[in-house]
Amino acid sequence: MATKTWKIEKDLCRCCHGEGAFNNLAEPRTFLDKVEVYSDMLRECLDIDIPPVPGELCAITYTICNACIARLRDACNFKKQVQDCEQRFMTLYYKNAIQGLKPATKVKEEIEVSIEHAQSDTDADIVLKKEDEDDDDDNHFLGGDDDDGMSDDDLPIKPPKQSVSTMKTRPKPKPKPKAPPVVKKLKPPPKPKKAEPKPAKEKKGKRAIPSTSTFNDADTQIYICDVCKRVFRKRKCFQQHFKAVHMGKRPQSKRCRICKIQVSKYKRAYHMEESHGIPAPSCGACGKKFAFPGEVLEHQKFVHMGESEYRCEPCDLKFSSRRNYNRHLIKHTDVRKHKCQLCPRTFKYRGTFRNHMLIHNNIRPHVCNVCQASFTLSGTLKGHLIAKHPMYAAELYA
Repeated sequence: MATKTWKIEKDLCRCCHGEGAFNNLAEPRTFLDKVEVYSDMLRECLDIDIPPVPGELCAITYTICNACIARLRDACNFKKQVQDCEQRFMTLYYKNAIQGLKPATKVKEEIEVSIEHAQSDTDADIVLKKEDEDDDDDNHFLGGDDDDGMSDDDLPIKPPKQSVSTMKTRPKPKPKPKAPPVVKKLKPPPKPKKAEPKPAKEKKGKRAIPSTSTFNDADTQIYICDVCKRVFRKRKCFQQHFKAVHMGKRPQSKRCRICKIQVSKYKRAYHMEESHGIPAPSCGACGKKFAFPGEVLEHQKFVHMGESEYRCEPCDLKFSSRRNYNRHLIKHTDVRKHKCQLCPRTFKYRGTFRNHMLIHNNIRPHVCNVCQASFTLSGTLKGHLIAKHPMYAAELYA
């Protein structure tokens, strides 16, 4: 089957595949003194997310035509109308401000029932005689004796019918109470014996992780490491910290499916490109490489398309993640919640407070390869190399 190529001469509408000079989906535009972003309208109103494609087709294929814009506005207006009407209805309903027509009640007419008096014994005898005469007439029509030789004496005698009036006057005999059925009592099933808990055996080579669980001022549970006194909100985060920092157990690397070399997941894409020639995920606009394909779309939306959910109002800066946005908001506050217990200094950021505690604990992880001098911060080591060993620093930071 021959493949067909689609040649796009102008912009392409991603909603109807029309071609022409259209508007960008992520570019904000003003309509009737209201700012519209068509990609956000599609996501909020119709729950449809249209991502941009990487490469040269990114700009010309991420547009929408005027006809689709009009239909999208109508859909958004209709959704807002339904939401407003529903909110108003529920508000009036809970306030008991909605009343309906009550149905007219119909009065049922009472029926008079007349009770007949009991007939005398003579009347009852007359009725029985008439019934006997009627039975004789019936036998006459039946034809007398049958061919089988059975006479009228052989037939079963029917009891005389009683009139309605006599049936009402004579009380019916009360039925004899039946004896209750004998129910055999089933023996209850034997209760299962509770298994006694076996004492937990301590595995060899494992030790308990030292931590202190307390509650802070907001009545939330926190975990404090007994070694370095770091505070964690979740026990899982504390366990990862203790195993990685104090026990030296880093996350295990996985084998490459081609050469069976242990490579961590963040370096797997670069290893596949350098060793096996498989290109890593990269941006078609700027050529930047990433470890995962999902990072490429996030990069294109934030850097090239200008889309961002996190924007700082005081300084009008955009951020790609909520973590960076919350970290930036600390600059606009004067709250210094990280206080050193050994000196009166306070800090806004937790990372700065950690580096400060390294000074009190005399921890110097950064060592100069020339004179073996040790420093607390990497910036201090860099300044030392530039001042004391400029030739080595020039080769190192070239």
